[in-house]
Amino acid sequence: MNANRRRLGFVLSAMIGGLAITIAALPLIQAGGWSGSLDGPAIVPRPFVIATLLGLPAGLAAIAALRESRPMFIAAGVVCLLQSVVAFSGVTLGFVIPGILLVAVGLERLPTTSARPASGRRAWVAGVLVVSLAIAAWIVPFATGETVCWIARAGPDGNPAYTRIPESNTLTVGVGDLASGCDGGTFTLEGLMVGGVLAIGALAMAALAASRPIHPAGSITDGL
Repeated sequence: MNANRRRLGFVLSAMIGGLAITIAALPLIQAGGWSGSLDGPAIVPRPFVIATLLGLPAGLAAIAALRESRPMFIAAGVVCLLQSVVAFSGVTLGFVIPGILLVAVGLERLPTTSARPASGRRAWVAGVLVVSLAIAAWIVPFATGETVCWIARAGPDGNPAYTRIPESNTLTVGVGDLASGCDGGTFTLEGLMVGGVLAIGALAMAALAASRPIHPAGSITDGL
């Protein structure tokens, strides 16, 4: 694969990673940092989960560039394009351009005089599986979300101590309570664990499928 295309893959990976972090942190930026209000308890902060999911194609693109794998470039681009429409506000539309560029890199054919080996065909199939795992990694955490109602009280160290309470439409703040509320779509431990396994699985499969076989003569066949 052309060295310029490889560099472009790493640049696009960095661009996607930067976009992911910026979009995940956007609510905090718009609020001017910590607003002073209390949020409900969370196993993992929501911005971190969003940044990880949005940054998944960055990892795939880096693997594709490192391994010079056309199928994984396309897989990274497809995931990038799919996640560009996950926000109704349109804030994720910035992923369209790197997604299109990644697909274009993957579709570029290199001149070759040898037949494509079987490992190349397996890599294309693996690319489809990588996209499927990435989509599932997005779906599971949100599909398993639940509504959590809570009351915050001052702990011994002065920091808020949260107590989970039954879901209710009417919440009151009693004596000694700092705040109370109900948060819909709260990530669950099970959903985060399964989503994390799926995301790691997508990256692992991309790395394994993108490995190019080394022939006995010592030459690396560019079967991808």
